[in-house]
Amino acid sequence: MKVLVVGSSGFLGGWVKKLLIEDNEHEIIEIYGKKDLDITNAKSLNEFFLKHKPQAVINCAAFVGGISYGYKFPAKMLSENSKMALNLYKVSNENKVSILVNPISNCAYPGHLDTYKEESFFDGPPHDSVYNYGMSKRMCVDLGSSFFKEYNFSSANVILSNMYGPEDHFDVERSHALGALVKKISDAKMNNENCVEIWGTGKPIREWLYVQDGANALVKSLNLNSGHHFFNVGVKKGISIIDLANIIKTQVGWEGEFSFNTEKPDGVLEKKVDGTKGSLLLEWEPEFELEYGIEKTINWYKETHGR
Repeated sequence: MKVLVVGSSGFLGGWVKKLLIEDNEHEIIEIYGKKDLDITNAKSLNEFFLKHKPQAVINCAAFVGGISYGYKFPAKMLSENSKMALNLYKVSNENKVSILVNPISNCAYPGHLDTYKEESFFDGPPHDSVYNYGMSKRMCVDLGSSFFKEYNFSSANVILSNMYGPEDHFDVERSHALGALVKKISDAKMNNENCVEIWGTGKPIREWLYVQDGANALVKSLNLNSGHHFFNVGVKKGISIIDLANIIKTQVGWEGEFSFNTEKPDGVLEKKVDGTKGSLLLEWEPEFELEYGIEKTINWYKETHGR
């Protein structure tokens, strides 16, 4: 199968590409990023499809960042991600693509929930801290349903736990909490600093999915039957930010103390993803434990950032 990976230079897209290469069953086409092809431009995107003729698409492109980034760029979060989703649905359908696979952030779930199940996806707005990005991802799911009803076009919208791992971007402002903490604590160790600031109270609970496990779920989704597929993929257990920070602290070998900047938002206090449906549908389970994944992530950060 000729598979187009959109955003193959990014964190998740890069891992999807690696797994497809390892499978050795697919011909891979790539759109590396916006500099390669701006997928908010429908005309350019259609020309690309006409030239390369992909049979399936995994869309890992997103305009994304952490909580503070979302507050700074709410219009871009909503408009850029919505344009990309709409154009990919339209152009994929017009060019007879068999399936479009979209990773969906769990922040699209209603902000008042602590456990995320598919039937509750539209039962209230996303949390204010991620509202615009979350709404753009809800639109992606709605497009999947609408395109299947009107055009019989198949898609898989795969709602993932927060992902982490080697090759993530470790920008404090744009990354998730785990990546930011790996950077802050590793840097503190190198610079002999005795204090690291944690944004918020440290109490929020999050699930963390190793990126290779998430990429594997997306690749498996290529084999789904015709339909509008919408399901969670998760690890079924969460951890508080402070407990996560302490695991990273131990693995880095840093002996300092944490301070808490409570002027920064916590976001949703608890997020747990019920991944039962995705596990059954894909015959998928996470392979990598959190401590192993953190160790791999820290080692990669040290190797690539001279630590």
